[in-house]
Amino acid sequence: MKAVDVRGVHKSFRRVRSLRDTFQRSQFDLALAGIDLSIDEGEIFGLLGPNGAGKTTLIKILCGLIIPDQGEVRIAGLDVTDGAARRAIGVVYGDERSFHWRLSVRENLRFFARLYRMPRAQADARIDELLGLVGLEHAADRRMLGFSSGMKQRASIARGLLHDPAVLLMDEPTRMLDPIGSFELHSLIRDRIAAEGRTVLVATNLMAEAETLCNRLLLIDGGRQVLTGTVSEFRAALRPETVYRFLVEGPIDAALEPIRAVDGVHEARVDSHGVDAGEIVVTFDGRASVLPVLIRLLVDANLEIVSCLKEEVSLDQVFRAVVNRRPEAAHA
Repeated sequence: MKAVDVRGVHKSFRRVRSLRDTFQRSQFDLALAGIDLSIDEGEIFGLLGPNGAGKTTLIKILCGLIIPDQGEVRIAGLDVTDGAARRAIGVVYGDERSFHWRLSVRENLRFFARLYRMPRAQADARIDELLGLVGLEHAADRRMLGFSSGMKQRASIARGLLHDPAVLLMDEPTRMLDPIGSFELHSLIRDRIAAEGRTVLVATNLMAEAETLCNRLLLIDGGRQVLTGTVSEFRAALRPETVYRFLVEGPIDAALEPIRAVDGVHEARVDSHGVDAGEIVVTFDGRASVLPVLIRLLVDANLEIVSCLKEEVSLDQVFRAVVNRRPEAAHA
């Protein structure tokens, strides 16, 4: 059974930008178009996309706050409109505004526990456990008015876990955090929350965050599904070539033409050149078994291979490549 299963989800919203729109024939803005998503139990899954891509709309659909125009959404095997499915979901927002800032975090969590109809003794034990999990036990009885952004976000995570949900949905959880706060939150998600076997979906437009946290990723843009897979699969899909950098010692120029003649090699160049050493950069079809041939050619040219490094494509580069493919980008 999948923790989250989304099939063919479409959603549009009526466009109302002025009073005139209220009385004219309705026009609709597309938010999501045919999204398919499947997340295993215990997986950390990344939902990626630029601002306005449809990430928050999809999160709200998964919460049951918005009903899709078409498609099916199941949480823990149950339709998302089922009350039991909603009880299996915890939600954490990056711009948390639902706390009562003049109350302590303990008092706030007691308030939300009552909304979940948790008995007082059970709620207090759970609150103590969660405050220890998120590192707020020392500030449990301080008013949240004086909390830092990182402390508020930790409190939001405690609130999201209060009823012990099987699935935790996090919408841009590090939006208000500095790099240190983001690093600490990533460690908490990866080493504590997911380690308990909980399924976590993180919606973000920070590619480095997705690369650090997630097992698999879904990239959406303009409401449409662009890519789904692991980080390696993302890189391969956006850049089918493979790039290797060879640091060598010896007569470099003599090796370039034989390398360029190899079937599958797209480019071979000298990136830096010293008296008796330099770096040869070779770009070739990632599906071809070219690397052993290149090494043999370098050895036959009497070059000593000091190092051989594969140049990885970052998710930031993938993100920029997708955005640059937009129709409006082509006319910019």
